Order: sequence, then structure tokens, then C-alpha cells
Amino acid sequence: MAIHFVSVKCPDCGAELSIDDSREFAFCSYCGAKVMVHNDNEHIYRNIDEARIKEAETERILRLRELELEEKENNRGRKTTLIAYGVALAFVLIGAIICIFAPVGGMCGIMIGAYIAMFTYIKSDDRKKKRSKYVSPNDATITAQMLYCLGKNYNSVAMIFRSAGFTNVNLLPLGDIGLFNQRRNGQVETITINGNGEFEEGDIFPKNANILITYHSK
Repeated sequence: MAIHFVSVKCPDCGAELSIDDSREFAFCSYCGAKVMVHNDNEHIYRNIDEARIKEAETERILRLRELELEEKENNRGRKTTLIAYGVALAFVLIGAIICIFAPVGGMCGIMIGAYIAMFTYIKSDDRKKKRSKYVSPNDATITAQMLYCLGKNYNSVAMIFRSAGFTNVNLLPLGDIGLFNQRRNGQVETITINGNGEFEEGDIFPKNANILITYHSK
């Protein structure tokens, strides 16, 4: 009967060993460590590592695309800003020249230029604040709709958070409804994320963050 050998790497010293395929284990001829010939865990770990590598590569590609789009958007914003400032400067210069002959008309031109410059500065600052943030596949983003949930039905609010990708949404009835406040039954009282009730639009949290919604109930 022919003997089949398999190539196995020693887990301790890393040496390549040739071992009889029919054996369950052997000992490394270099360091003496016990080596399992057929180790299912090794295949499991390898599969997990490969999945993590693929996930990391996917995240890297998505991040590069987002950076590319963000750079294009920034370039368009810079061009628009330069044109607007140029128009504002032209109004100011023309207004200053007109002031020599017609002070009222010249001041109007200067004021228009100043208004354009101020408006451009405000819009440019807003673009910087709203610059997109990278959101990984394991994260979820707070939307504007989530900021105005107090007083709404708890089921609807829970659906909003779950639709955004949050997976750990918990509901806590307060049991505080009495005879004179029946209309508040089911209305949301508080919303916290990992114990913190302060969050803003655009904030990023892990999808498994603890979302706790308390609501009025009987």
C-alpha cells in the first residue's frame, strides 16, 4: 500500500515537514513541537483572515472613491468661490471709481460687492462644515429626521433608526401614563446612544451602538 505524505508547517518554528497522511499528528523534527496533520481550525482561521482582507480591501476602494468625489467637489467649490470673489472685487472697484463723480451710485456698487463677498464667505464656510465624512460598512450616520423624534410614536422612531442601519435598538416603556395624560401614551420621551442623549446630524456611530428609546406607557 502506497504511503501518501502531506506538507505541514510547524506552528512553533515554521519548518516545512513531510508527514504521513494517515497519521493524526506528529512531532517536529527540528523543535519537537506537536503538529496536527489535519487541523480544521487552520482552514477556519484562513477563511476568516481572507474574509477580513477582502473586507478591508473593499473599504479601502470605497474610501478612495469617496476621496476622489470629495476632491472634485472641493475643486468646483474653489472655482465658484474665486469667481464670486472676483465679481465682488469688480463691483467694489467700479463703485470706488463712480464715487468720484456720483457718491451715491458708487456706494451702492461698493455695498453690492461687499454683500457678494460676505455671502460667498458664508456659503464657503457651510461647505466646509458639511464636508462628507467617511462611513465604514460597520457604521451608521445620524440623519436630520432622528433629531426631531421626541413626542412621536415609539414604533415609528425605532423604525427610523433601524432603517438607518442601527441593529441594537431597545425600547423602554416608562409606565407613567395616568388618568390625565392619556394622550401621551406611546410618545417618545428620550433617545440616547450609548448612554448619551446629545448627537447631531452627520454624527457617525457603530451600527451596534446601544440605542435606547424611552416612551410613555400605561
